[in-house]
Amino acid sequence: MTRKLGPRNTLESAEYVKVITASLNAKDFRERISAIRQLLADTESNQDLVVANIVKIFDAFKSRLHDSNSKVNQVALETMRQLIPLLKEKLSPVINMLIPALVDNNLNSKNPGIYAAATSVIQALCQHLDNYLLLQQFCTKAQFLSGKAKQDVTEILAELVVELYPRKPHAVEQKVLVVLWHLLGNMTNSGSLPGATGNIRTATAKLSKALFAQMGQNLLLQAASQPPHIKRTLEEFLDQAT
Repeated sequence: MTRKLGPRNTLESAEYVKVITASLNAKDFRERISAIRQLLADTESNQDLVVANIVKIFDAFKSRLHDSNSKVNQVALETMRQLIPLLKEKLSPVINMLIPALVDNNLNSKNPGIYAAATSVIQALCQHLDNYLLLQQFCTKAQFLSGKAKQDVTEILAELVVELYPRKPHAVEQKVLVVLWHLLGNMTNSGSLPGATGNIRTATAKLSKALFAQMGQNLLLQAASQPPHIKRTLEEFLDQAT
């Protein structure tokens, strides 16, 4: 017989959330690091408790993923990498807060450790979660980020297209083509985007080819309704693929 959560357990759960979130938001960076490590230990030993309060806990934890203290930032990212295979789809209620916290600053970080850790977290998300949960957030970020982050997210999108299109073609076309037209439409002759660094041209070409591999001539048919320079740049990228 399934036992209902009793008042005592409910109180314990509320007290746990109060303590862990206060520690995650503590002024002392050492206490924040200790709380991050405690969260991992608690997830390993009592996952149900963490999952039951996942939104409240990660509302506090997300700020540590871009903490102003680089030590805290890196520990949070490395811990997040360990949490993902434990929680998997149970992270779905917090994905929309996690991805901005992961990519907005970390993928443009000049600290190689933080950049590598953030990249590793994103790879883990793609490996352990249904990629459809990630699609909308990465589409949004590919349009509004700048710098190397824009390039990285665009390349991730190309990989998501390959995995998702066979089972969700309509959703991929609806969400990803908007991104492709944005990237092609804003590209300068030098192959960069205003305010961007890194080789966004290479990333956009990769996304174009990934979509063409799935959509075939339908991609060119849809491009025909776009401004001429968008269609022309797309055709240039696809010609390079042959």
